[in-house]
Amino acid sequence: MAGHGARGSQPGSPAPARVWDPNRNVWLCYFSDARVYRRWGLHTEFQYRRTNGLRDPQQYFYRTGVNYSASDDVLLTAGYTYLLSLPYGDYPDPGRTGERRIYEKVEINQSAGRLALAHRYIQDQRWLRSEGQAKFDFQHRSRYRLQLKFPLNRPKIEAGALYALASDEIFVSYGHNAPSFFNQNRLYGGLGYRFTKALALEASYLNQVVSHDDNIVYEDNRTVQVSLSFNPDFRPASQR
Repeated sequence: MAGHGARGSQPGSPAPARVWDPNRNVWLCYFSDARVYRRWGLHTEFQYRRTNGLRDPQQYFYRTGVNYSASDDVLLTAGYTYLLSLPYGDYPDPGRTGERRIYEKVEINQSAGRLALAHRYIQDQRWLRSEGQAKFDFQHRSRYRLQLKFPLNRPKIEAGALYALASDEIFVSYGHNAPSFFNQNRLYGGLGYRFTKALALEASYLNQVVSHDDNIVYEDNRTVQVSLSFNPDFRPASQR
């Protein structure tokens, strides 16, 4: 989450130089999209984020939502997110520790031969509060991610498949309280293994660039992400 790491310039003074704040993080993630009834399902997600390797806590992230499968390749979700962020890095922000969101998400899956493509659009309505602040600041944020997956030992990503993955996601903020248009960018690359139709494990490298609210400090977060995905289908056979 962006913070206030350094002061901005005074009116009429030269623009201050950009300050880079490098961090080494580890994100441990759990994702689940369970099919429950006909086209309806439930999304649950938890991310345990650490900094300085695994030594110090960075963030706790919880997200849940209701899914609707508009087709085999289009998934719609609406839900709620809670994020608790702790001060980290050389330019930590002691405030903005709490964030609550309502979000809407669209996922579109495509294929080109053996290559699987996934487009993800998220619209966040964010309520952010600094430590000691009585009221929340409200911001809008839009996100788009393009993800590519390619099976290495199977003709497609199925049970027993080892696959390579890569993605890039751009975040932009706007609204009365948004300090800047660019919020962050996440570039991923890694490997995954699908154990069953429902269960997969991915390990990836994430390079995350985050703009602080002052538009001077930019985090350069180099992160190892390990993700477990479990997508069970609880529907009776007649609904599948």
